Amino acid sequence: MLMQSGSVPNSRLKLMENTWLLLAYLSPLLVVMIVFDLRARNYGKKVLFLPKKHYVSLLWLAVFDPVFEVLFIGVVLWQDLSRDWAHWIAGGIGVVLGYFFARYRTRIMWVRALPEKKAVVVKNSGAEYLALVFLIVVKTISENSTLSNYWLSLVITAGLLMIVSESAIRVGMLFRRYKREVAAQS
Repeated sequence: MLMQSGSVPNSRLKLMENTWLLLAYLSPLLVVMIVFDLRARNYGKKVLFLPKKHYVSLLWLAVFDPVFEVLFIGVVLWQDLSRDWAHWIAGGIGVVLGYFFARYRTRIMWVRALPEKKAVVVKNSGAEYLALVFLIVVKTISENSTLSNYWLSLVITAGLLMIVSESAIRVGMLFRRYKREVAAQS
């Protein structure tokens, strides 16, 4: 790989450019999602009078969480997974950790189903912010060409797959719990 002194490798530069390009293409969808999310949260505050840190989450919006995570970190994740078998094992460990983290988060954040809006009322657990900070740190580390430690890449792979799998599994658990609670109300 050709690289000038002190510059970022060409593949990493393209990766950063592609991320911004993807964000530009998805920005209209993101704006629509933000508007719907804000409307749902306002409904929770002004109509349902939810306590602080409780909010309404539309189920169709929750589906996009893991999709966006895969879109933005999928390239880095695939680069790591295509290295060798040890990264697949690290990824498997990340998925198992993601499952347990998703169970924990679903249990502490669930409040009730809201069938009239096809939504759920959930509590803000704070884990969302930790996951976001972790994603930013991992993305920054993975784009830094001077940090090429093998063990660090294993930890990054496990962490990325933990976040993506936690998000996907949590959404599945929310849907399952929503359906169970709506069926019990009928």
